[in-house]
Amino acid sequence: MSIFSAYLDRQQPLEVTELLPLSENRSKLFVSIPCFDEPDLPKALESLATCTPPVSDVTVIVAVNSSDKTSPQQLFNNLKTIQSVQEWLQRGAKPFYQLRLLHAPALPSKWAGVGWARKIAMDEAIRCLDRSGLEEGILIGFDADSRVSANYFTSIETAFKENPRANFVTLNFNHPIDDPALTTSLREGIIQYELYLRYHRNAMNWCGYPHAIHTIGSSFAVRASSYVKQGGMNRRQAGEDFHFLYKMVLLGEYGVVKDATVYPAARISNRVPFGTGAALKKWDEGSKELYSAYSLKTFETLIPLFSSPGLIFDTGHTLWKEQFKTFDPVLKCYIEQTETLARLEELKKNCADVQVFTRRFYHLINAFWIIQYLNLCESMNDGKGILVEEANGLLIKLGVSTFGNLSALDLLEFYRRLDFNN
Repeated sequence: MSIFSAYLDRQQPLEVTELLPLSENRSKLFVSIPCFDEPDLPKALESLATCTPPVSDVTVIVAVNSSDKTSPQQLFNNLKTIQSVQEWLQRGAKPFYQLRLLHAPALPSKWAGVGWARKIAMDEAIRCLDRSGLEEGILIGFDADSRVSANYFTSIETAFKENPRANFVTLNFNHPIDDPALTTSLREGIIQYELYLRYHRNAMNWCGYPHAIHTIGSSFAVRASSYVKQGGMNRRQAGEDFHFLYKMVLLGEYGVVKDATVYPAARISNRVPFGTGAALKKWDEGSKELYSAYSLKTFETLIPLFSSPGLIFDTGHTLWKEQFKTFDPVLKCYIEQTETLARLEELKKNCADVQVFTRRFYHLINAFWIIQYLNLCESMNDGKGILVEEANGLLIKLGVSTFGNLSALDLLEFYRRLDFNN
């Protein structure tokens, strides 16, 4: 039994309708698109169709989905989306990729959402690979409202070919802040939102966490074997990309594709509880939340913890306790509340050498652990700051000359270049 068959046997059966005829499939690259109440799917498909074709065959799998509590209007909109794709093909669209259109209506509302829809599409890619007898493939995460640069497929294919040990890659992304259709307010909101994402990743990296990555659902690709090894995509209704990619980090090597760009939409949405659309909706309603960020001082308290995790392995219990006393009081409290010290001591007993311990240290003290700590600090003094001030301050800490305090827009351009060059 192949690893793909074994994975599929563990999945719960789900009734999904295939809306386009299935032809023989030997694709090795699969784009997975969750789609709900989406008016512009053909534009995303057209963007993919205008890319330079890669060497490998490509299949694009769209999972149009809804829950058992979806409103009649949204159900109607889903049917319009399906019709719009069929009309796009009837008008003569001949994409170089094979298009699979799946319909998954009336999913149980407890789990229905973008995570489950993404899982349906990605699991279908695994099913295609299993039927074709191929031992490997690449699953690409994408969104129904995003666009891509022309070298999208060729860059992803090259990245995995040049790094055969990479389990996944993240892709460069830029929200379309120069889109003339954006209102002045929404443009300001998306600038603040993307700046926050880039500040946060760079702050995580600066404080010493070695796996600081961007987790954008439309901007990643994963080896099929690695996907099934980690149990596939989750069914979270939001934040599925964050949880999935930081779970993939535990497998080891990964990379970043910088020479191709994904352009996620900058628009208001009430389809998920958080993320770009939800943040912009709150912004449009008057929320000032996008002006703030976790403070640089809070990230700074983590530096002693991450500066040399091997010391915990190499030093005696007493010496480590003395080092622990020098930590920030809030961090010490959090470590004690989460029983992290005891878990590190247990980890130490089960590791043969410092290299193994250090790797597993970051399995225990991971991105989820850090976010919970940052959330604890957020309500305390100096736990939260003004985003542009914190982002300017981080550039100074990084030794980047900016010739004075920059505006949010200037900061965003600076951080984009920083992410591209690092």
